[in-house]
Amino acid sequence: MPVYDSLPWVSTEYSYRGIEATYIENEHLRIMLLPGKGGDILEFRDKRKDVNILWNAQHEWNTLDRPYPLADSETAWLNYYPGGWQMNLPVAGMGREIPGTEYGLHGETALIPWEVTETHQDEDRAEVTLETNLVQYPFSVCRTLRLPASTPELEIETEVSNNSRMDLEYTWQEHIALGKPLISDETEIDVPAERGLVESDSDAFPNGRLRNGESFQWLAAPGRDGGEIDLCSVPPEDSEIHDLVFALELSEDRYTVSNPSLDLGFTFEFPTDLFGSVWYWQAFNGHMEAPFFGRNYNIGLEPTTGYPMAAEERRTNGSMKMLEAGETKQATFTASVFDGV
Repeated sequence: MPVYDSLPWVSTEYSYRGIEATYIENEHLRIMLLPGKGGDILEFRDKRKDVNILWNAQHEWNTLDRPYPLADSETAWLNYYPGGWQMNLPVAGMGREIPGTEYGLHGETALIPWEVTETHQDEDRAEVTLETNLVQYPFSVCRTLRLPASTPELEIETEVSNNSRMDLEYTWQEHIALGKPLISDETEIDVPAERGLVESDSDAFPNGRLRNGESFQWLAAPGRDGGEIDLCSVPPEDSEIHDLVFALELSEDRYTVSNPSLDLGFTFEFPTDLFGSVWYWQAFNGHMEAPFFGRNYNIGLEPTTGYPMAAEERRTNGSMKMLEAGETKQATFTASVFDGV
């Protein structure tokens, strides 16, 4: 447990499973992130309720090798996946070929170490800045996480730069996995969207309840049994369901997840002009393949710059993004907790 003299507070003096860890804390929230492993956020704890709203993996995920795992492996991302919150870049979803090499699932940023380049704390705020340079792609990333003194919210300012002389395509995803106790059969989900699309890869979701590849008016999704599935609610823990659906035509720049029995909610705000979709991963103990084997009762609500899983389909539907030579793209996110529904 971190020890501090006053709040707000930040420290880089810790490790987690042998990986460099950083804590940032105010009177409402405690955040633990792993600069030594992708800058992942593994703890987003509401101190008032003593609840970590993020899902932490039950499988024995690996710590990073030296040298680092190759990002072209289709299994590397999952083998090193601890749950929590990752930034995925320059690939989200299925891997793809790039000139001279290729990427596996979810790209590279979660598989390489980040460096803490600056910390700051005073009576008004605590903040930490992380930076990294991708190995297989000429992108650099700078990410500043800030906790104001008196509010239950985390602000994240991110810059992604193309350091090459070529215009390059990319997909950027904030891969946020929420778990128990926030997620239960009493949880209510609000993603303001007009349209939904079910992932079409039926082989990847044999335990799915949604009809593959179907476009529909959000929230009532077409079920494989011919009925409709209310995506606002969560099935019970004894379910064996695994689905992926995309929320599109977003009408507000946030989503909210709340649990009345906990008197606790979580809101994530993001720029919808860049992140035009939210990937809704429904892993209700139905992901029977490695590394989960039916051990993940959680949801992922993942703002992403494009959709669906396959890069070629993103090129076809126009949602694949391009970062010009020398260009820097900026985005600001706010993650907060609240009482009530």
